[in-house]
Order: sequence, then C-alpha cells, then structure tokens
Amino acid sequence: MPAAKSHVLRGIVFAALGGICWGFSGNCAQMLTAELDVPVLWITAVRLTVAAVIFLAICLVREPRHLLAALRDGRSLAYIAGFAILGVLLTQVSYLSAIAYTNAGTGTVLERTGLVLIMGYVCLRTRRLPRPREAAGLVLAIGGTVLIATQGDFSRLAIAPAGLGWGLVSAVALAFYTLMPGKPLAKWGSFIVTGLAMAMGGTVSMAGVQPWTLGVEVTPAVVGIMALMVLVGTFAAYLFYLQGIADAGPVRAGLVGCVEPVSATIISAAWLGTAVTPMDVLGCAMIVAMVFLVTDRGGEGDDDHAVEGGTGAAPSRYDGARGNVPVFQGRASELGYYAARVAAREDVPLLQQLLADGRRTMAKLGVKEGTKRYPSSRRLLRAVDAGSVYVVVSNPAWLGVEARKSEEAPAAGGLSAEDTTALECLSAEDAAEGCGEGPAGKVGESRIIAMFDVDVEGDAAYEEGRGLTWITEGDGNYGALHWVNVAPSARHCGVGAYILGTAQRIARDAGCHNLCCDVYEANAPMRDLLAREGWTVAGTIALRDWHGHESHRLIYEKLYW
Repeated sequence: MPAAKSHVLRGIVFAALGGICWGFSGNCAQMLTAELDVPVLWITAVRLTVAAVIFLAICLVREPRHLLAALRDGRSLAYIAGFAILGVLLTQVSYLSAIAYTNAGTGTVLERTGLVLIMGYVCLRTRRLPRPREAAGLVLAIGGTVLIATQGDFSRLAIAPAGLGWGLVSAVALAFYTLMPGKPLAKWGSFIVTGLAMAMGGTVSMAGVQPWTLGVEVTPAVVGIMALMVLVGTFAAYLFYLQGIADAGPVRAGLVGCVEPVSATIISAAWLGTAVTPMDVLGCAMIVAMVFLVTDRGGEGDDDHAVEGGTGAAPSRYDGARGNVPVFQGRASELGYYAARVAAREDVPLLQQLLADGRRTMAKLGVKEGTKRYPSSRRLLRAVDAGSVYVVVSNPAWLGVEARKSEEAPAAGGLSAEDTTALECLSAEDAAEGCGEGPAGKVGESRIIAMFDVDVEGDAAYEEGRGLTWITEGDGNYGALHWVNVAPSARHCGVGAYILGTAQRIARDAGCHNLCCDVYEANAPMRDLLAREGWTVAGTIALRDWHGHESHRLIYEKLYW
C-alpha cells in the first residue's frame, strides 16, 4: 500500500478511536454532573492538569530534547497557546456544560454541528465546493448523530437557552480544535503539542477556577470516574484524534470523529443499562456508511493528478496532490501542481544548467564560492546513479492552461488567485527563460523546474562543525539535503517550500529522524525560507577548496516524527 494511502487509513482508525474514547468520556461526564453533583469547571481544571502531567512526563522520557526545542520555538508556542485556549479549554468547558444543561446525546448533536464549520472553512480555504463523497459523508454523519441523540423526535431538541448556547459554543470550539494545530503537529508531533496545550489550558483553568475552593467532596467514586476520564476520555482521545488529523486531514478526522455518539450509545447500554432503540441502530448504520465513504475517498484524485516525468518515469509518490490540503498552506506546491521523481542520466544536462543558474544567483547575493565547482560533474553523475538526486517537475495543464484560454475557463479551470500566480510563473515565462524546451519538455507539458539531493546517510562534514548544538545530539540517523536549485522562471511560486517538505518525507521514509542542510550566510532568501518552515540553526562549518579558499556555511536542522 502506498505510504500516503496507508497514512490516511491509519488516520481514519485513530480518529475513530478518538471518537470512541470521547463517547465514553461523555458518559463519565454525565454521571459526574448529574449523579455526583460535580461542577463542570472543577472537572475541566482537574482533568486538563492531570492529563498535562501525564503527557509531559512521557515527553520528558521519550523525547526530552524535542520538548526543550519546542519550548524554544516561539512561533509554535503561539500556535499552541491559541489551540490551548480556543481548542482544548473551550471545547472542554462548552461540551461539558452542554451535557450538564441537557444530556450527553443532545450535547453531542450540538457539538457535531461544528462539522459544517470545518467543511465550510476547508472549502473556502482551498476555494472549492465539497466533493460528492464529502457532502454525502457530511449528511450521513450529521443525520446519524441527530437520530441517535433525538430518537427521531426533533421536538426533543427544545432545550434550555443555556444548553443551546453552550452547545453552539462547543460547535465553534470543535472547529478550532480540529483546524488550529496543523503546523505544530507536523513539526513537533501529537505528544508534545497535546501536552503543552493541556498544560496551558490546565494552568489557565486552575488559576481562574481555583477548584479547591468549590467544596467538591472527593469520594472514591469521583476519583475513579475522573481517572477513567483522564486516561481514556482525555489522554487516549486527544492523542488518537490529533494523530488522525495529522494523518488523514481535518475533514476526514472531523467526519470519522462522529463515531463518538455511536460509542456513547453502546457504552451507555453496556455500562449504564440504557436500552438500544431502532433509531440507535439506524443512526449507527448511517455513521458506519459514512466511514466507508470517507475511507474510499483516500485515493480519490490520484489519477487526475498523476504526472509523468520528462524521461517517462512512473508517477512519483512524492507529489503535491493530496486528498486534503493543509489548512495553513494551499500554495500551488501543496495543491498538486508539482511532483518530484528520481533523476535519470538524461536529466544531467538540465541539472547542470540548474546548478549554473544557482551559481549565478549566489554571485548576485555576494557569495564567493571559489574556483571549485560543487558538485563536480563526476560527483553529480555518481549521485544520479545512486538515486539520491531528485527533480521537481511541473505540468501547467494541471492548472487548466487550455481551459483558461477558452471562454469556459472559469467553469472548467476554477482557478484561484494563487493558482493564477503559479500558472503565470510556470507557463508565461517559459518562452522568455527558455525553460520549456529541451530535456524539460515543451511548453504546456511536464517540465523540470528544480532539483535537490537527499543523502540518507548524512554528511561527514557536519561532524566537524564549529559550536554545533544538535537537538538530536547522539542520534546519527539523519539525512542531508544538498544542491537545492530552482529555475529562475519558477521562483517565488512555492517550489522551495515544496522541496523542503518533499525532502523531509523522503528522509523520513528512509528511516531518518531528522534532516540537515548547510547554507551560505549571505544566502538570505534560503535562510528566511528555512526559518519560516521551522528549521533550526545548529552551528557553522568551514569548507576549503583545493586552492585553500575557505567558505563558511550555517548548518540547519529540521526535526520530525
């Protein structure tokens, strides 16, 4: 099974497990508030604080350097802080309050209306209408939850204003919770992001609520149910669901998360003796059908976006066509207009042209590379034969070039402003730059626009750097990114960001724990790009050529799990 599809399937499973754990948690919450008279704010403060301790303790044991690195990453901390307040804390308070004022079923129905917000946001962000499977899955998901919670009697949703208000707030919180953590999750992983968000949310709730002043009688029953809520309904649920977002994307994860009312119904019947009605069975069947629809959609569009390289190579799995566009991204490189494949010997003339373009650019930036050309022709050929050199190809036809030229362009092409910018970068300048002919292919066909090299064995030169501070010190299982060169006509179109992301996936699939690269200090554009993409400066290295000329470069490191 291709890696991308296996990740989607894994994400669907994790999202479903998260929903099941949340269904169990809802029953625990109703028991605490209705039968043991425990305030919602007390449950929230204690639950988040204890869960944060568990998450961060595991992080300190498993990946202490990564946790410390995340604490030094101000941009990620800002994202996590927003996620902690608008996602984690607000979701907890609003959902539990909705249950307290109504019941677990009604609270779930109101919260699940957040799926409409999630679907709408992603469609707006990617400038498209919902696909048929998405629309059908959304209808089945909402319909199934409504049937389970209302038993087909819609008049039962006539609830107290406070319950309705908290339910609608929980819907907004669910959307924030699903959509906000994309970048930190991709960078630091679900354990660190969840632990820090729990800690921030728990700190705020402890300071604001002061649960020790609420006079709650902490009986063995309260302790036992709270322990189950923390271990199953919080620790397991958050971990599974966030990993589902990372693997399957926000739309799939949000839809599959609708198994929550199914699990709530089954657990309630088995644990609390609640009778299962025909409406419960019908609602469960609708949600199971939705899961099948979402799972089948994992490969949708693969054929539409397949690209053949300039040498007739098979479509690469390192392409930009993905079932779900990350909500914080969306440039042409993320929408499937570029693809990477292993370079072949017939690509070497164009690779040398790209390298020459890169040297001219370095000279304009004031970089003195010396007389030695790096890489040499022999080194380049060896790397191509070894399969470590990749080329980035672009097919303007994906952007609807011909459709845009016709009178039906708006309907057939559906180009956004970002798409049009990329189209102009990748087609209009071809003739002027001469990049649309020769080994790269003709204008309008797939053509090579960039190159890069990923050495999964690392780089021995990095071991001789000055003042190096590796976040993964002692772990030699890393990859090295070299020879990043983009054709002049394809610059400022997101190709650089696409290369960084693709190189990371290549290294990760090869078993590398992190990726490193070296950059001239005067190469400000590349340094800015690395900073934006979350790379960290580890130190400097000094390289000498045959004539004794010494050049200094910064070493950057990118962590991932």
